[in-house]
Amino acid sequence: MTTATASTPTTPATAPGWWAHRFGGMSRTFWILFAGTGLSRLGFFVIPFMTFWLVNDRHLNAGQAAVVMTCFGAGWTLGMPAGGWLADRTGRKGAIIAAGLLSAGAYLLLGAAPTMPWLCAAAVAAGATFDAGRPAVQALMTDTVTPGRQATALGLLYWVMNASRFVSCLAGGVLASHDFRILFIVNAVLNVAFAAAVARTVTEPARTRTIGTPMLRTVLADRRMAAFTLVTLVFFVVHTQSVVTLPIIMDQAGVTPVWYGIILAADPLAVVVAQLLLQRQLTSRPAYVVCAAGIATVGAGLAVTGMGTSTAWFLATTPLWVCGEVAVLAVAPGIVAHLAPPHLRGAYFGVWGATLGASALLAPGIAAVFIDAGGADLLWACCIAATLCAAAACLRLHHQPQPATLTAAGAHPKGQTL
Repeated sequence: MTTATASTPTTPATAPGWWAHRFGGMSRTFWILFAGTGLSRLGFFVIPFMTFWLVNDRHLNAGQAAVVMTCFGAGWTLGMPAGGWLADRTGRKGAIIAAGLLSAGAYLLLGAAPTMPWLCAAAVAAGATFDAGRPAVQALMTDTVTPGRQATALGLLYWVMNASRFVSCLAGGVLASHDFRILFIVNAVLNVAFAAAVARTVTEPARTRTIGTPMLRTVLADRRMAAFTLVTLVFFVVHTQSVVTLPIIMDQAGVTPVWYGIILAADPLAVVVAQLLLQRQLTSRPAYVVCAAGIATVGAGLAVTGMGTSTAWFLATTPLWVCGEVAVLAVAPGIVAHLAPPHLRGAYFGVWGATLGASALLAPGIAAVFIDAGGADLLWACCIAATLCAAAACLRLHHQPQPATLTAAGAHPKGQTL
């Protein structure tokens, strides 16, 4: 497929300052979505605490918890492509509002589910709506900033989501120690607030609608996009062990909910700090190479954390794999933005984002199979092997002929490719 090349900006007389390089040149709509996403993600603590809640509060065993998390993953896998399709077909703004309202209702239902069948059904609904608005947010951000700032804008979206997740993990640990149901109520309120803010303040720019366009088929026919999506899926399946397998290992090691929240908070805190410090270095290098290094680092780092038996070990080793997470997710959305034609940005982000849900669907079962076969050590060894293979595939994409000459982040010297 044909993609548009990023425009080459005129070299300024003076290099931009620290703040301007990271935050300058963004549209009003971007800042509304940036702030609104940060607000809604303060309720993110429901996701990382879900396995902990199922095991401790609902008294499910590891197998039952895995079933519920698999149901959540099934919904998540379908929700993001559906949200991307809706964003391209009917509009970005409406998709964001619908996702926020539906997600609020789904999480209230999940928190009140009385039996295992209800838990599974509510988990599917929560998964389907949890991230359904993200492709629309990503597409609308990309629509409303200049080509040279698109990758930076998407990186900032990842940054604010982690800043909010840091706060929510700390607050979630405290709230979970009193009553897990509070988590679901707060999450619902924040999602409704985000939907209301978008409805009142965002004006969507005019664009070509995609009536009659076979969107998902078009995305999947793009071989480079399909390959990068598969690489991302492997990355997320391994990364998802941080919220599927690690909570069980930590619970067996005697980690309390408060300390679990502190350990979880070390992840987004490290992301926030590292991205601010390293954003220029990451985005000034070939994006596929940065992704490859990050994927391999996540596999090795998670294995080190997973072999721990104490709270201090878990806390000290979490930043190891977080560094890899930063490298991948600071540049990967920019790759998708460059591959996507403007009228199909929602679909591209939706299909790529489905890897998050698919990983939540696949990771529990994969973990159970390998742990039953050879214990946690076998699982972590396979995670290392899988990420090394994915990193090699990412490097192969870098060395293959590019569909167009693009900069790593859309705002660097001409001739540097993805």
